[in-house]
Amino acid sequence: MTLYKQNFSIIISYLFILLIPSAVVRFGHLSASFFLITTIVDCLGAAWLLYLNQRTQANAIEQQPFPLKPIIIWGLCGIVLVLVIQIIAGFIEQNILRITAKSLNTISLVTTMQQQPFLILATTIAAPIMEEITFRKAVFGGLASRLNLILAAVISSLLFAFLHQDGHLLIYTAIGLFLCWLYRKTGSIFTTIISHAGMNLIVTLLYLNR
Repeated sequence: MTLYKQNFSIIISYLFILLIPSAVVRFGHLSASFFLITTIVDCLGAAWLLYLNQRTQANAIEQQPFPLKPIIIWGLCGIVLVLVIQIIAGFIEQNILRITAKSLNTISLVTTMQQQPFLILATTIAAPIMEEITFRKAVFGGLASRLNLILAAVISSLLFAFLHQDGHLLIYTAIGLFLCWLYRKTGSIFTTIISHAGMNLIVTLLYLNR
């Protein structure tokens, strides 16, 4: 299977996973179980994308990956760095662009998690895995062999930002660009999965303990 087909299968799988919960709820009349179904589907979807990731050949970004220990270290350091980037981007949005500091997407999810804690599995583990394999590996990694690295990173990060539909385009784009850089530096998608999952976990815990 060519890299193009591999990336296409990852992207299509991800989009299909996003649609499954709503389809099941609508046609199965299970609206009361929407978030439970979402969590189950997301966890299974993350496992499926990890399987696809293991079956794919290395792309241009992954030709010389770091050893396991540096991957873990960079992943943990990336948690701190991505949080700093999020704070800086948030400051620019609030004080220069005059965009409200509240993330409606995050607030809505946290409110739901207070009532249905199992959703934490979807937001802090499953979602980061799926988003990294899709936006960093398939989109950025796929475009990197055809376009300038910076342009590939911008396209990937903008798609990542638009997916969240949160109004905080700068924050999500900045996060996406940093994760593209981290993926390029280490040559491993697992580095960015660690950083992304760690960031989501910390942000979730901070909101839950307010």
